[in-house]
Amino acid sequence: MADEKEPHLDPSESNEEQADTSGTRDAGTDQELDAETRMLQQIAALGGADSAARHDVDAQDATDPSDTNDAAEEAGEEDTDQPAEEIDTGENPTLVSPVVAGASGAGGDDRDDGVKPVRKKRRWPWVLLVVVVLLGIGYVGAAYATKDTVPSSLTIEGIDVSGLSTDEAASELEEQFAARSERELVVTASDDAEASVVPADAGFSYDTDATLDQLTGLTFNPVKIWDRLFGGANVSAVTSVDDEAAEDAVAGLTEQLTFDPTEGSVEYQGDELEYSAPVDGFTVDQQELADQLRANWLSEDDELAAPGQAVEPAVSAQQWEQFVDDTAQPLIDDAYSVSADDATAELAPAQLGAAAEVNVEEGDDGDTPVMSLDGEELADSLAENNAEFESTNKDATVELTGSAGSAKPKVVAGSSGRGVDPEQVADKLLADLNGDQTRAISVELDEVAPDVTTEEAEAWDVTHEVAEYSTPYPTDDEPRTANLRVGAQRVNGTVVMPGEEFNLDSILAPVTTDNGYHSSGVVESGVTTDAIGGGLSQIATMSYNAGFLGGMDIIEYKPHSRWFDRYPKGRESTYWEGQINVRWENDTDAPVIVEMWLADSKVHTRLWGSDYYDVSTTTSEPYNYTDSPTIRSSDQECVSESGGREGFTVDIDRTKTPPDGEAVEESWSWAYSGWPTVICENN
Repeated sequence: MADEKEPHLDPSESNEEQADTSGTRDAGTDQELDAETRMLQQIAALGGADSAARHDVDAQDATDPSDTNDAAEEAGEEDTDQPAEEIDTGENPTLVSPVVAGASGAGGDDRDDGVKPVRKKRRWPWVLLVVVVLLGIGYVGAAYATKDTVPSSLTIEGIDVSGLSTDEAASELEEQFAARSERELVVTASDDAEASVVPADAGFSYDTDATLDQLTGLTFNPVKIWDRLFGGANVSAVTSVDDEAAEDAVAGLTEQLTFDPTEGSVEYQGDELEYSAPVDGFTVDQQELADQLRANWLSEDDELAAPGQAVEPAVSAQQWEQFVDDTAQPLIDDAYSVSADDATAELAPAQLGAAAEVNVEEGDDGDTPVMSLDGEELADSLAENNAEFESTNKDATVELTGSAGSAKPKVVAGSSGRGVDPEQVADKLLADLNGDQTRAISVELDEVAPDVTTEEAEAWDVTHEVAEYSTPYPTDDEPRTANLRVGAQRVNGTVVMPGEEFNLDSILAPVTTDNGYHSSGVVESGVTTDAIGGGLSQIATMSYNAGFLGGMDIIEYKPHSRWFDRYPKGRESTYWEGQINVRWENDTDAPVIVEMWLADSKVHTRLWGSDYYDVSTTTSEPYNYTDSPTIRSSDQECVSESGGREGFTVDIDRTKTPPDGEAVEESWSWAYSGWPTVICENN
């Protein structure tokens, strides 16, 4: 601790006090020395003690000076601290500690010079400051140097833009993003169910500049600067979405990818079984699909699995497989032997399969596959294999009596007869199949009632003329007229039961000379030529009109390529064996009978039935007229024509109203080509 002395004490006074204290120095000699000499002595003394003083200072590292004094006091030394003297060397003054009086001499290890060392100035704060300043300058420089650079290792939506400048990265991203937004993104719900969406059309868009702005620009965030220099990242692009357009797109995908389960099935093709395993349905989670589409539409993947729930079929695959193994397949593994009294017949696997049908029915334990057998089909097969099984009963039916043109419908009574009971055959066969599978059953020959009784046939009341129509024919073409007579006779009296079809081809074919047909004019590929059965198209037209005007369900027909004025516009049909046919279904609750005949140079048709439908029809005026074409033909049977008649389009409407039901409105349209100018090149 420094003494409390006057800081401006004269050095000579201080030295005198020290000399008196030490007693080791000649006071008189000391006084005779001038001030300059004393200063030099003090400096010399200071130099000798410098090493030890420096060591002490370094070791103590800025400790309190009193620690040194305490150590000196413990060694028996007096506290001789004095204010430092200021030495003027000409430029800067130097502080020198006062000399403490002590023993004189050259100095040895035990010499106490009495000079307190000068405290050395510390340099490390200044060094630290310089380092901090340099680092700051480097940090700011790094911030500015990387402001237009993306991180050194970077992918955006899977696109590698590592180390590129902002402009380079923007160009690469724009090209890739544009392609992905315009591609078809496939969304799948199963191996067979998929749909696609074009993100740009569904309201999804991207922002390349905003994507890069979040990664570049001036920043002093050390983490971002580090990433730009040395780091890596895989980030998402900045995107936006038109909510309304996206909702519509997701709704469309949901509708396409949501489907009901497909139940298993067993079908017989002759003696072969075709089993189709059940397939789960699928219900799309629409909200989850919307979320996934928003998150992944811009990714590098071109396919997305639709989220949702599988919907199991009513009958599992395990149930179906067991049914096939236990019942369905054994049915056709071998023939079944059927005996009745002394008669025996076998039902072949193909006959068994033809009579079998498998459906899913609800039972006590849930839905299950169930086989049923058509007893009538089995009974017919037995009769076919052995006449002793043929039943003598007859179903009641209807027929036309009298000459065509004046005939009337009549009920043909049914009758009982001896034969096998079809239901008994089916029941016994199923019982054996589901039991011991002996493959042999025994049935009885009993009195068998008809399936359709006379009373039921009379209740049909088919005495009503539900449709009638006629078209003229050219009487000078005898071969054609002959074909019309043959065709009309074969169609006349055709009975079509409820649910059954009228099929003209099955009635007229084969169209051959052996079957009564002649060669006459036909139109083939727009050109008039000759062929066997020429004129049968008029029979087709009359058959079509019988069904059309009677309200029957039209299945197949085709008008001519050009219009013949003997036919109603758009309401006619051609016919070509095996290619063009007329078919319609009786969708009423009673049979219908087709009557057809030739009279007064016309072909007439009439449909008898129960007057089930109230039918009305309309035909539009022709429109969209077209010029007649020119056709060149090298066919040997080609007939030249002058042509000139224009083509046109016409619309046909029909309304049919069932008893106590809603009206059914239907429309058809047909475009006729013009009558061509035909140039025959068959010379």
